[in-house]
Amino acid sequence: MERAETGPNRASGLAEIARFLKSQVSSGVATAVDWGLMTILILAGVHYLIAAVLGALVGAITDFSVKKWWVFDAAKRDGLEGQAARYALVSGIGAVLNGALSYALVDGLHIHENIGVILASTAVGFTWNYPMHRLYVFHRRKKGN
Repeated sequence: MERAETGPNRASGLAEIARFLKSQVSSGVATAVDWGLMTILILAGVHYLIAAVLGALVGAITDFSVKKWWVFDAAKRDGLEGQAARYALVSGIGAVLNGALSYALVDGLHIHENIGVILASTAVGFTWNYPMHRLYVFHRRKKGN
């Protein structure tokens, strides 16, 4: 009979689950900001491409800020510029992965556009964005490094 984990390992696992859930909340808030701003700008007569770019930019700034200060508590680590540069790199690669996977699902497997894009976004978010934010963008350095 296996015993339930106790002590530091259990606490560490629960902290990681909480961090992952907070990260998903951050992504959801950023998406709402992105889509909300884009919609408002389009309704105000701004060209849809400009509205989409501005929405994505403000959404990314929102996500970066929430993750830096709330999700990963990284406000006192590294400089803002280093984290922002790493975030931009991870986001750019994530966008390429989203596009490629969306294309494979929609045009390759003939999944409905909305479903394919949502599946791609979810897969990339869980397998690329969160791990890279956790381990690269907002990583905790060991003391002495």
